[in-house]
Amino acid sequence: MPFRDVLPQESEFWEACARHTNRQTARTIQAIYLCDDCAIRLTKEGFNDRPPIYHGETIEGFCGLCNAEKNVTLRLWFACVYCWNVVVAYQKGFVASQSVHDYWARSITPLFPHLKLTETGKIYISPYARSPKTKKAAATGITELDFVVDKVEGEQKTPLFHIELKAGPGSIHEMREFQLDINDSNDIIGCVNNTKLPCYIFHEQLAHRYAPPTRATVATGTWWTDIFTLLENRLAVRGRRGEDKEAGYYSPRAFKPIESFADELRERRYIQLKERLEKEPLTLT
Repeated sequence: MPFRDVLPQESEFWEACARHTNRQTARTIQAIYLCDDCAIRLTKEGFNDRPPIYHGETIEGFCGLCNAEKNVTLRLWFACVYCWNVVVAYQKGFVASQSVHDYWARSITPLFPHLKLTETGKIYISPYARSPKTKKAAATGITELDFVVDKVEGEQKTPLFHIELKAGPGSIHEMREFQLDINDSNDIIGCVNNTKLPCYIFHEQLAHRYAPPTRATVATGTWWTDIFTLLENRLAVRGRRGEDKEAGYYSPRAFKPIESFADELRERRYIQLKERLEKEPLTLT
């Protein structure tokens, strides 16, 4: 049977953000095309078991969560703008993450079969929960980022470095500045200081492929840098336009095409970065 559960108007969570665990008034109706499996998943994992307020037309198109082309149905929920931005970002996050796995299997494993990529910062669909710590305070305790790479020899596994993944629509070649939220850069700095392991930052360029009114996310390019090189190319720290938070702005020259990352591994430059980190701990912004 198709998934067609709806939130009754008598519910205490009518006109409330579906993603907030506690009632948070939100009268904005948000729309997304989802397959039945993803609609159920989002309801259970992200929306506190609160189903859509309405199911509309079913068409052939791209699912707004799993990105697959299949039968999808228009679903409506009450949700605040902040939470809805999180929801629509899931599709992009899943595609960017899979792109890293595909690159590693295609270009790195055949050359360096002893280097194992593990996703440690998997994307989990979850409801909104306020953290008891500030972002900066939380960064001091971080020990994992998006991926870790281990050297595997028999039963022995030695962590070598982290990879932090950032994704957006821009090509590094076309950017005037690369932007990274201060919270994100502090997470990286806190993690490398805590683990004494260096970190590489991957930028994944994402584009859209359309089957109106739906669209899929497509990975189109990848670039990389290390945390030391990135910080050395910081141009400024300033508030993000229209938002109440700060970001660091960096020269795109810090990044190299992903095709050169194999040379970085061949030269084992991550060892030099680790030695530098032990001598020069990084400072939170």
